[in-house]
Amino acid sequence: MPLRVRAEPVAQHDDYRPLPRRRRWLIAALAVATAATLIMMMLERTGAPEIPRPPAAVGPVPCAEGQLSGCLGGKADVIFVPAASAAVGVPASGGR
Repeated sequence: MPLRVRAEPVAQHDDYRPLPRRRRWLIAALAVATAATLIMMMLERTGAPEIPRPPAAVGPVPCAEGQLSGCLGGKADVIFVPAASAAVGVPASGGR
């Protein structure tokens, strides 16, 4: 019976080589430039049709000389409702 010969372990060659610093800076600069360009294009809307603005709302007009109602700064009528009296059925103490 022949003896088995144990094979020597083969050294693993690491194929990973990190990118040089200059190439990493180039990738980072391109990413920042792309993001800035996209943001500017969204904000500026170059070539897009103009968004129609609604017409200005017509507000109340100032009061003319001697006008008291229906204008800005006119007299306002206030309706005063007196408080309910205690004799109407509202318990005074609220207890049992």
